Amino acid sequence: MPFKLEIPIFTTDVEEHDIRSFKQMSFNELLKLCQNFNSAECRRIRLELNAVGSYGDGGLTPNIKDAIRFLTHLRKSEILTEDQQPAIRIMIRPRGAKHDDKSVSPMIEVQDFQYSDAELLAMCQSIEDFKAMGRDVLSPERGDGFVFGVQKRLDGPLNELMLHPQANKRLTLAAHPYPCFLHRAFDGVLATSQNYPGTKIPMGRLVERMKGHGFKGVLTSGGWGNAINNLERLGELGRAALKEKEEEEDKFELIVGGGVRYGNVWDICYAMKELAQHRDFWFHSSCLTGEASPYTEACTMLMRLNAAEEAAKNWTAGSCAH
Repeated sequence: MPFKLEIPIFTTDVEEHDIRSFKQMSFNELLKLCQNFNSAECRRIRLELNAVGSYGDGGLTPNIKDAIRFLTHLRKSEILTEDQQPAIRIMIRPRGAKHDDKSVSPMIEVQDFQYSDAELLAMCQSIEDFKAMGRDVLSPERGDGFVFGVQKRLDGPLNELMLHPQANKRLTLAAHPYPCFLHRAFDGVLATSQNYPGTKIPMGRLVERMKGHGFKGVLTSGGWGNAINNLERLGELGRAALKEKEEEEDKFELIVGGGVRYGNVWDICYAMKELAQHRDFWFHSSCLTGEASPYTEACTMLMRLNAAEEAAKNWTAGSCAH
């Protein structure tokens, strides 16, 4: 039940001397992380590739030429063995939120994952472009895949959000045979589906809907805000995703993200300890707090995850030592 780390990347610099965009670690530092923490026995790191400088938007579809350059250097690196190569998840999101949407209640956090037909067509085309890079660069067997999500807003005074079944199925079918993962477009759906007693949707039904759309897992903070503030809901979601005697290929992956940093990851590990006994558990973090370099923070995060994994063997309901 290893605790693992997914790192979003917002730069494609591959030269040692480059001072990366958005203060991310250098390409060589990324290689060193993978070399130290990935192995045939356990790959503890994977990467989510986003458009350069799109951190403020929550990640956007990377430029195909930038992605080819980055991934070619990564896969041909002489530093990493094949066992140390990280899986890559590519973000498919054509734009950020439209902050001037007057139809949305000011009480609801603005997260716009509702797309026009033209935008959906562009998303499908992006997926086809990335698949055309070839399996020596992107391999579903390695765990490489795509990250996206499409919402729709229900009519009515509550402004509830739901997953858009036709749009999501269209994208997951376009991505086949690569696995697809729902990103934080789910947070608004989860929040609004749980907020009102009369409209509350059982968590198990939400999980089945995600599976029915073709997703193999979800990246979520458990609703609006950061993960550390939604631990109870994350635990409920995780329990709903577990099934007895589940085959490995059928496991639904829960990836916890949203403000996850080395300062709070231990508390999240402890809160999720029962779930982590059943499967690998992923955390999604940009490893940025400003207190140290991104490389140092990533190393610290991974060491804390290792320590939490060891401690989890002896954790009981009433004990939590930091």
